[in-house]
Amino acid sequence: MKKILPSLLAGLTIGVVATWLVQHSPSSPENAKADAASAPVAKPKENPLHVPPPKRTALGMVLAKPTTATLSPEINAYGRVLDPAPFITLSAEAETARLAVDASARELARLEKLFAADVNTSAQSVETASAALARDRTAAAATRARLIATWGRRLADVSPSLFAAGALDHETTLLRVDVLPGDTPASALKNIQVGLLGGTEMLDAEVLGPSPVSDLQFQGTSYLALVPGHTLATGAALRVTLPGIGENVTTVVVPRSAILYHEGSTWLYVLEEEDTFERKLVVLGRSLGDGVAITGVTDDAHQVLTTGAQQLLSAELQAGGAAGES
Repeated sequence: MKKILPSLLAGLTIGVVATWLVQHSPSSPENAKADAASAPVAKPKENPLHVPPPKRTALGMVLAKPTTATLSPEINAYGRVLDPAPFITLSAEAETARLAVDASARELARLEKLFAADVNTSAQSVETASAALARDRTAAAATRARLIATWGRRLADVSPSLFAAGALDHETTLLRVDVLPGDTPASALKNIQVGLLGGTEMLDAEVLGPSPVSDLQFQGTSYLALVPGHTLATGAALRVTLPGIGENVTTVVVPRSAILYHEGSTWLYVLEEEDTFERKLVVLGRSLGDGVAITGVTDDAHQVLTTGAQQLLSAELQAGGAAGES
């Protein structure tokens, strides 16, 4: 009896310890349920492109509907502001030669009258005056030929005094426009648009005619043009748009503020269903005032984000980047 009692106590102790270990084991169903109940619930990841109207208002986002425009064909060309000094110098020589011809012609006419009236005038004087007139006419013709060969007939016909005054007063800009080979401007080209590279302002220019001298790098058609009322630095590089040939096209136009520049491409945000934006890849076309023609958004049914687009792009990139990108 004395040996049985200690064995029972030892077995009872082992059973109690084993039961406690099983109940407090991490793998027990009761503990697993308790741990699951106490663990924090992970919230679903928020889509940064889902922006309901109240949130858009709070963030200052502004939407606008694209418009459509019918555009006539245009081609892009390049230009360079020319130094007017050589033209002014040569045109001044031509004007001087013309005045010399007028003076010689009047002198010959005066001497011929006196000779006919036998008033103290010799035949030799008349012959000398006739030779002087012929010389001055030859010089004037040669100077005008150089003027036409260098600057074209239209520019040669411009009054040298008026153009010189305008150029010296910084009221007129002379430029050459170079069209790339294969591009064909409209016939009877008269008015074009020019602007500085990297700038947004476009100025009206009047085409004077084909340029007698073209750019060796372009090997295309070149034109001379005048920009009245504006001064552009000599040698400045220009971008030029000229009327082209072909049929008119209809395109989508969005405000320029809607355009985003990211990773070398242009994008905009379009509001789709359920107040969710989608980032669209677009190709920029012609500038139209405060707007720009685009391809990539095929209609004007959706609204585009014009204020707050950069802020939305930052939120999208921070959240992972690819949501809504197309």
